[in-house]
Amino acid sequence: MAIARLLEPTGSADTGAGVRQRVEAALDDLAAGDVPSWLAAPLAHLVTVLRRLGPGLYHCYDVPDLPRTNNALEQFYRRVKAGERRTTGHRRSDRFVVRVGGFAVYALASSTIAEPALTQRLASIPSAAWRAQRRILHANQERQVKMRRFHLHRAAYLADLEARWTQLSHVP
Repeated sequence: MAIARLLEPTGSADTGAGVRQRVEAALDDLAAGDVPSWLAAPLAHLVTVLRRLGPGLYHCYDVPDLPRTNNALEQFYRRVKAGERRTTGHRRSDRFVVRVGGFAVYALASSTIAEPALTQRLASIPSAAWRAQRRILHANQERQVKMRRFHLHRAAYLADLEARWTQLSHVP
């Protein structure tokens, strides 16, 4: 329980490095302390897991509004999907999320942020990173379009594919 309390944010000044340092110190104390034999193996496992997950475990303290737990993350996704169902009228929002990907989640999450704050946050993103994510979005959308064409017009899709393969085999 002491470890769980250490993972709770104490204020806006918490950083991932600070929380990690507090947890690591507590793990050292636990490992060095006198522990009953029946609790030694589970405690050793806990220490091993927390140290192995260290680099990614404390990232949520450095990124504003990033959910700290899986439960909070699942609640966020549930809100996004429910909002999409209300907006589109479709029973399931999975297709939308698969087609647009995580970008939809960011767009919907940022819709509650004031425009000046959003502009400032977006301005801090390097253009190379933005272009890389844009390429990922276009590749995902292209893949989804191909899958849709295959499901709707299978014969035409296969004929086009065979024609391109034939054309490739005749190239010197």
